[in-house]
Amino acid sequence: MKTKNFFPPILVLLAACTAPQAEVERIDLHTAVGDTGMLVESIDITVKNPASLRGLKAEDFDLVNNTSGSYIDPATGQAPAAYTDDGIVLSRDGATLHIAVTPFGINGRTEGWRNRFPWELVCSRDSSLNVTLDKVTERHIAVLDDCITGSFTYAGLTREYMLYLPKDADGNVIPNVPLMVWQIGGGEYDRDLMTAATANRCLVSLATEGIPCAALMFAIANPNYSYSASLYPEKLELIDRNNALQMAFIDTLIAEGKVDGGRLFCAGASSGGGCTMRFMMQFPDRFKAAIPCCPMDPIVPIHQVKEKYEGQFVADLVKAFRDKVYKWNGTDMVLSPIDTDAFVKLPMYFVHASSDQTCKITSSYSYIEARKRLGAREDRLRVYSDEDLAAYGLPPMIAHFSWVPLLDDYSEGSVMRWMTDQF
Repeated sequence: MKTKNFFPPILVLLAACTAPQAEVERIDLHTAVGDTGMLVESIDITVKNPASLRGLKAEDFDLVNNTSGSYIDPATGQAPAAYTDDGIVLSRDGATLHIAVTPFGINGRTEGWRNRFPWELVCSRDSSLNVTLDKVTERHIAVLDDCITGSFTYAGLTREYMLYLPKDADGNVIPNVPLMVWQIGGGEYDRDLMTAATANRCLVSLATEGIPCAALMFAIANPNYSYSASLYPEKLELIDRNNALQMAFIDTLIAEGKVDGGRLFCAGASSGGGCTMRFMMQFPDRFKAAIPCCPMDPIVPIHQVKEKYEGQFVADLVKAFRDKVYKWNGTDMVLSPIDTDAFVKLPMYFVHASSDQTCKITSSYSYIEARKRLGAREDRLRVYSDEDLAAYGLPPMIAHFSWVPLLDDYSEGSVMRWMTDQF
């Protein structure tokens, strides 16, 4: 493996004879939210006796079962193999040994869908410095550790949230920044806040790019609203009630000078893509742009519907976009007219994968065509091919994961660049 050393060779030779065995006090694991799971970026080992760290070299350590954490290796199309280059770089601060590594999946190596082999850091010179996940004292998560967590009550609901506010070089919160609010997918519905926050890169994407933009995500406690939710008024009312709560919280951020009310953006994937559509139907004049990603169908039935032809979906959506949504009137959620003119003037960039079988691309096509018939002129569509997804380690069987390339790509002409160019 390729490694880097920080001790002069003569000191290494001397230390090999004198360094006592380490007595570990704590192990800190530094992680980050990856495309499809958590990634380990570095490991800190703190010992009681700093002298026990003398003379250690990067070559004394080996990582076992450390892979990229993706579903497939883009180069081979097979399950990712363990790295041949662990990228280990050592540094020391007193009694703490810092071990930087090539980021690897926290769950270790997999064979097939069931066989898992946990990762391990092995020290050939001192086995007391061996590290496995169950030995870790504390895990740290980049960006998320800097987020504000809390709960907010409105419209008869209480929901937990996680909020990222960008800071300047001195660590002060930057006031009046743009805000992207992310609508979580159905897989994160009725789950704990941290599960929702680590399911994808929604809260860390902009921050990792160094873009000064706030990011907000609420944990939605109601169960997945499922396909054809529009057939159930109580499900629609609850979706709209959640959105009303989120808008009320955003208004508190605006009032406190934390975010700029003229630069609000909304995005979401799967069930969250459908919620994004309903959010924009409720508050079309409040947002500057929206990104519905592989959206579901909480407006009219689209998925798993066999008796209608595709053109009928568009006609049904045109009617729905001229109809009503639930809004909070201070006492209850009541059906209220949609401001259709404002809704179709709001720019939307739809994102979908061509092979998505969970939420078929028919939904994005139908949304775009319906809005076009009502006067929308600025909508766009980004379709990812199987080859596009494979470059991110995604096989065709999970082509639904189009939020992965969405949140990773800020290159010229990308969807995220389209959004940030409007900041």
